[in-house]
Amino acid sequence: MKTATLIARVLLGLIFLLFGLNFFFPFIPMAQPKMSDAATAFSGGLFGSGYFFQYMKVLEILSGLALLVNRFTAFFLLVLLPISLNIFLFHAVLAPSGVPIGAGVILLNLFLCVAYFKYYKQVFTFEPKI
Repeated sequence: MKTATLIARVLLGLIFLLFGLNFFFPFIPMAQPKMSDAATAFSGGLFGSGYFFQYMKVLEILSGLALLVNRFTAFFLLVLLPISLNIFLFHAVLAPSGVPIGAGVILLNLFLCVAYFKYYKQVFTFEPKI
């Protein structure tokens, strides 16, 4: 289990670090597949806000680095969870050609959340005592 967790953590960290950096410094050529009108509108809205993609990519870079150096890992897995879910849902609903990528990202994130569950256990206390 330790080896699988290590591999998943490094893989997820590399994915988010590399693709986050690629947004600011395009070093991986990425051909955009034909997207539906809804997918184009959704992406256009996020880009059009003027801040959202930059904010998200900075979070991806910081989270990827944290996963790679194994610091605050449980916290950054939670930071990445809504981003991973959105990647998966975007591809599942709006751009089906990318479903395998989205499924891989969300499965890695969920696997790691389960592996690090002992750090989340106290959050699920039914009746907290102060």
